[in-house]
Amino acid sequence: MDKILLKIPKKSEYMSTIRLTSSALSNINRFNIDEIEDIKVIVSEICTFFIKNLNRNTEDFEISYQVSQNKIIVTVADLNDGELSVESLNDDMSIMIIESLSDNFNYDFNNKTITFEKTKIGVD
Repeated sequence: MDKILLKIPKKSEYMSTIRLTSSALSNINRFNIDEIEDIKVIVSEICTFFIKNLNRNTEDFEISYQVSQNKIIVTVADLNDGELSVESLNDDMSIMIIESLSDNFNYDFNNKTITFEKTKIGVD
């Protein structure tokens, strides 16, 4: 399993860089176009969730990719101070999109991380 770490400013203008990196890593491992689009949307929505719910932006996003032939695991961490609450999950469109498109989804509010998995279609 290959591990890639991207540390990037927490600014919406870098969203295309995050999406492009996610797309390239998925494409290298031959995910199909629908899976690649899902991965790009999920990563974007996680970053959007953090931007909306944790206002501080002096520190970076840290995005960790674990890529294998059949699966990608992505963890997005917001390195800024501040707290997230369970209430921020309620009725949040970003969270609904992430849950619907990912195969496995987990959040850790103490460490301000959201992790998801996407497995290639037809692979157990």
